[in-house]
Amino acid sequence: MIELLYFLAGLIGIWFGAHIVVDHALVIAKQLKISKLFVGLTILSIGTSLPEIFTHINASLKELSGMAASNIAIGTNIGSNIVQITLIIGILGLITKIKSSKSIQRRDGLVMLGSIVLLFLLGLDGVISQLDGALLFFLYLGYLLHLYTREEELSEIIAHKSKWTKKEFKNFTSHIVMILVGLGILQFAANTIVDITLNFSNTLGIEQSFFGLLIIGFATALPEFTTAVMGLLRKSESLSLGVLIGSNITNPMMALGIGAMITDNPISKGLINFDIPFWFIVSAGLLLLFQRNKKLTKFGAALMIGSYIAYALYKTYSVGII
Repeated sequence: MIELLYFLAGLIGIWFGAHIVVDHALVIAKQLKISKLFVGLTILSIGTSLPEIFTHINASLKELSGMAASNIAIGTNIGSNIVQITLIIGILGLITKIKSSKSIQRRDGLVMLGSIVLLFLLGLDGVISQLDGALLFFLYLGYLLHLYTREEELSEIIAHKSKWTKKEFKNFTSHIVMILVGLGILQFAANTIVDITLNFSNTLGIEQSFFGLLIIGFATALPEFTTAVMGLLRKSESLSLGVLIGSNITNPMMALGIGAMITDNPISKGLINFDIPFWFIVSAGLLLLFQRNKKLTKFGAALMIGSYIAYALYKTYSVGII
């Protein structure tokens, strides 16, 4: 019971820490007048992926010390992505109209599918090696560089802001301090979650990836959900969709890449044979729904929600819980 309470506190800590980081990063982005789609695909997608990033870092550190923990992190990564691309987009699609931009269809959606395929291919040998991690991470940096070059005014804005006034510098540094505080909370909470999940897995005899896919993965997708809802409330559909698509690029490439660069990450056959292919299918299906109507219909939204419910029931049944 005490471990369960610590686990819940860790999940809250991850959400709270990510919320602090995202809020203050948004203020900085607003001061620099960066476009909403760029903010969604980069700052917000990285900020809301911090729970997965820190979970993976801590799991890899456990692996480095001789404790098998990588499937918690990889499962969390994949589970969070599946929740976002099915359940969260589905719920948002039932509430309001979500429209897709040309850049999502022609660039970011294809990058998302490519990152899933790359992760699948790298994991076929049963391990995401340090070299694999470096490949994922640096490809992600290349993607960010491409986005940067497309943000026509960004370099001019940064150049204009190179000479800060005293007031601007003070405000900027205060936001940076709060971002560091949020990162500290994230690190502590993620370490707590990994430790307790290892105990749960060993005590109950349930594979690590199950906890990552359905429990931690669901919880770590909440920052994306709340951020996407905020975007819709502010009539910023491009920001909301950018956050969710961007996070599905950031998680497999940046989060998993950083974790795997620390040490080789073994990956279970179940993740390779079922979960990653399912993630690809629902992601491709979502893009096809957008391709046909340029927006997500109510039927399409219900279809995405239904696919997640079916997935969750199957995973629960497969470990003998139901």
